[in-house]
Amino acid sequence: MVKERMSGAAGVRRAAGAHPDAVGPVRPEPSEPPVPGPPPSTGPIPVEEAPLDPRAIARASLDAARNVSLWWTSSGIVVATVVALVVGTRAGAFVLAGVVLVCAVVRAVLPLPGPVALAVRAKALDVAVLVLLGSGLAVLAQILPR
Repeated sequence: MVKERMSGAAGVRRAAGAHPDAVGPVRPEPSEPPVPGPPPSTGPIPVEEAPLDPRAIARASLDAARNVSLWWTSSGIVVATVVALVVGTRAGAFVLAGVVLVCAVVRAVLPLPGPVALAVRAKALDVAVLVLLGSGLAVLAQILPR
């Protein structure tokens, strides 16, 4: 019986040397030392460039339950749904349009950073999107059959 080697390199052999006429490896020529750049910033790291910390994200998600803007927005949607079920679809759509338009006014009036539930992008863009959404809902509610 043939005795095999017990190393992890079974069946692997060393590569043969290069052809005797082959050119050796190219070595980089020594160059000038690198020019020092600006010193690293010692100030606080901007939020956009800070590394993500899973513990901070978990704390923020737990803190979101205590945020008033999320509760107000959610309760407005629930009220619009109840009105749509009890009174009618048209009335529920008008209530939802009203909730969205109130959110647009709140986003426009409050200082930065704004309510968490409403502050998604730049203030002007958030207000424009909310006004267009509220107006569109009101127009669509108007043309709904009774």
